[in-house]
Amino acid sequence: MKLRSSKAAICTGAAVVMFLMPVVPEVAVAKTTYEQPESTVQFDTELRQASYTVNVSDIVATGYVEEKETGMYAGMAIAIADPYTQVYAMADENSEVVGQMGQNSIASAEEIVGEWTKIVSGNLTGFVKTSELCFNEEAQALGSSLGDVSATVVADSAALYLTADKSQAADFAANGTQFKAVGKKGSMIAVEYGESKAYVYADQVSIEYAAGTGYTNEEIENIKAEEEEQRRQAEEAEREAARKAEEERTARIEAAMTDVGVSYNPTMEASAEEVWLLACVIDWESGWEPYEGKLAVANVVLNRVRNSRYDNTITGVIYARSQFSGVSDGYGNASSTFQARLDAGPRTQECLEAAMEALSGVNNIGSYTSFRSVSIANYDAYSSFTIIGGHVFY
Repeated sequence: MKLRSSKAAICTGAAVVMFLMPVVPEVAVAKTTYEQPESTVQFDTELRQASYTVNVSDIVATGYVEEKETGMYAGMAIAIADPYTQVYAMADENSEVVGQMGQNSIASAEEIVGEWTKIVSGNLTGFVKTSELCFNEEAQALGSSLGDVSATVVADSAALYLTADKSQAADFAANGTQFKAVGKKGSMIAVEYGESKAYVYADQVSIEYAAGTGYTNEEIENIKAEEEEQRRQAEEAEREAARKAEEERTARIEAAMTDVGVSYNPTMEASAEEVWLLACVIDWESGWEPYEGKLAVANVVLNRVRNSRYDNTITGVIYARSQFSGVSDGYGNASSTFQARLDAGPRTQECLEAAMEALSGVNNIGSYTSFRSVSIANYDAYSSFTIIGGHVFY
């Protein structure tokens, strides 16, 4: 379109220049709970002029601005405040907060009003501090580092053209066909097409940025509720899995006790899990000792349960600090290595037999509550003792 006079051309050119030259101010810091993909692109904190540039002399000389192809981030803004940017109902910090844009989320920059920019991001519309956004070349660099922009055909079919003026038809794309979007020109979107590119009407494709969008307050609450429900379900699934695992473990132990064939009439209360624990500590301390040595270790544990100087449970006695070397973690639980033994079970059936017989009242060491290797025993310190295999019991 030619202007009627050079004066009009100059005025129009100047107006276009002013319109196309927003400023990208310094980066501000904020907080968010909604993370966007991280980027390695860095921005300084000084005020910088955005990359909308127009050749003023060309405007004055020709009287019009040629429509040029731009990148996909022209007219867009990316939130750069970490971790999120507040979005207000009006260009005023005292106005209602209507939502949030997480760091690296994208919006259409509708209007820049001084320190504020009106944005549309997903279902969120409102005002953001301009200093918490980046535009144009900076947005292009940041957005590209996050991932590609996709254009998905939403029409029944979309015509592809080799040129933006639609003078050379190239192909048709079916509904759902996805392309990498690389530029904008007027009503057309440029997409990768083989080794070159093609153009498609913007209203026939849906554009999706890797940067993601902002969230309204309602969407944030829905996301929180969904995350809470997912957490609850995960915890419930974990509890159920633990319950089933415990049932299977108990069934396995009870089956092993039945297979032993020992006449089992316990003289003290002991669960199947405690019988298993006792069998495993027998294996741990005397796995390769003769059966009488295994039975003696079992009775040391049970004698301690009956002795007021010790804990009055099998579990408490076995996991007492500094008693059975390597068995306890020092806090009343199994060490990682002993837990592996519990999971695998005693290596010989004799260990389980000795545990069950000792619980049934078969005692071959009387009231002795301690034992140690014969190689380090201090016999002078024992008022009485008995030696079975490689251990002295006292």
